[in-house]
Amino acid sequence: MLCGKCKKNQATKAYEQIKNGKRAVGYYCLECYQNLFLFVEEQDVPKQSVCSYCGTSVSEIKKRNLVGCAYCYQTLSSALTPIVIKMQGVEVHKGKPLYESEQERVEHRSYELKTLSKKSYAENDFERAREYERQIVLLKSGDEEEYEWRNRNLSKRS
Repeated sequence: MLCGKCKKNQATKAYEQIKNGKRAVGYYCLECYQNLFLFVEEQDVPKQSVCSYCGTSVSEIKKRNLVGCAYCYQTLSSALTPIVIKMQGVEVHKGKPLYESEQERVEHRSYELKTLSKKSYAENDFERAREYERQIVLLKSGDEEEYEWRNRNLSKRS
């Protein structure tokens, strides 16, 4: 298959995108792929830039591919932006979703509630423990939102 951009070289890389809910895949040669998605013109950045908070330099970050602290992203943003784009292909990192599926979310929440229930039983707080168990049943039946709506505190604070 030929490259989708230059139409000359053999395509070796695929680039997937979701556009309007549909998956679009583009195939590119290595050179076009790097130019389109990974290569970013480096701006005139001083070579000895150092984070004012932790003291990590730009050269250390480039060498280790690790920033020193959260403030590095602010103080060294002009130097880090090209590095981040090279590593992940986009400037903004969206991260991994918390749960892959609704079932995984339910399992995680029910585990938390079971732990709280056991702790309440150990503290001889049987009413609270039974309440956690009721929440588990409602969570697994799919009525969790209904439960929270009915039992929310409606009293006005003065």
